[in-house]
Amino acid sequence: MNKGILPKIFKIAGAVTVKRTWRAEGKNVNRMVDMSEVDNIMKALDNGWVATFPQGTTSAFAQGRRGTAKLVKNQRPIVIPIKINGFRRAFDKKGLRVKVTGVKPTMEFKAPLDIDYDNEKAPEILLKIMTAIEQTEDFNLLHSYDEELKAKKLEQKDSNN
Repeated sequence: MNKGILPKIFKIAGAVTVKRTWRAEGKNVNRMVDMSEVDNIMKALDNGWVATFPQGTTSAFAQGRRGTAKLVKNQRPIVIPIKINGFRRAFDKKGLRVKVTGVKPTMEFKAPLDIDYDNEKAPEILLKIMTAIEQTEDFNLLHSYDEELKAKKLEQKDSNN
């Protein structure tokens, strides 16, 4: 999380950074959650606010991370979803260089979520969050097209073998 200029600036400004448990340096990994990072997030929530990216990636429609929902359930914060659109198309991975001109990135602040902390389970909370930021398959307009394209490529590959 400390590679690149933006993460370093965020850290200097007081950001609480966490290591991904499922991915590192472009490869899949499987590591335990660093509980000191969770403690730091709890402290930040107790002393103000936290901005989190529930998918842990800039990839559209990636699965939401369960840890986000568990933290929300345990800490009971006010959750204000923010729908971010266009940043991945407009900027490079580090967010410093413009990749495509003419793309207008947007941020849409949504109404605070109504969460029943006593009765809703973490997966239900995660689904609410992902729905609010429009990152469920229901919002993926290209999902069926992508599936058809994958099937055609697989079919072509099989016919060539």
